[in-house]
Amino acid sequence: MRQIARGLGLLLFSMVAVATGVEAEEELSAALRQVVENNLAAYNSKDVAGTMRSIHTKSPDYPAMQLALPGQFSDLDIRTELANFQYIGHDDEFAVARVKLKTVGQPGKPFAGNVIDTIAVFYPEEGEWKYWSNLVLGVELVQ
Repeated sequence: MRQIARGLGLLLFSMVAVATGVEAEEELSAALRQVVENNLAAYNSKDVAGTMRSIHTKSPDYPAMQLALPGQFSDLDIRTELANFQYIGHDDEFAVARVKLKTVGQPGKPFAGNVIDTIAVFYPEEGEWKYWSNLVLGVELVQ
C-alpha cells in the first residue's frame, strides 16, 4: 500500500512540475511577444529612444540600429505590424522565437511592402527581456 501511495505521490508531483513548466513557457512566450509589440509600437511612432529600449544595450546590433533609425524615420513612410509570432524555446541565457513582420509603405511612395521572416534572439537586461539579434530567413515582397 505504501508503494502505491509513494507512486501516486511521485506521479502527482511530476504532473505539477510539468504544469508549472508549461505555465513558465507560456509566460516567457508572452513576455517575448510583448517585447516585439513594444518595439513595433515605438518604431511605428518614429520614436528612436522607445525603439532602442527594446534592444539589449550590449547587442552587437545596437550601435548600427541606433545610427540607422533616424534615417529610416525621416526617409521612409512605412508601417510595420506583427504578422506571426511563434515561441521556439530557451536555454539558461537566451530565448528564441520565429517572428514575421509585415511592412507596408504609403501609396505613391517608393517603398515596396514586404514580409520579413526572422529568427529573433532575446536576452535579459536588468530583469527585462530585450532583442539581442535576429537572423533573416526570407523576405517576401507584397503589394
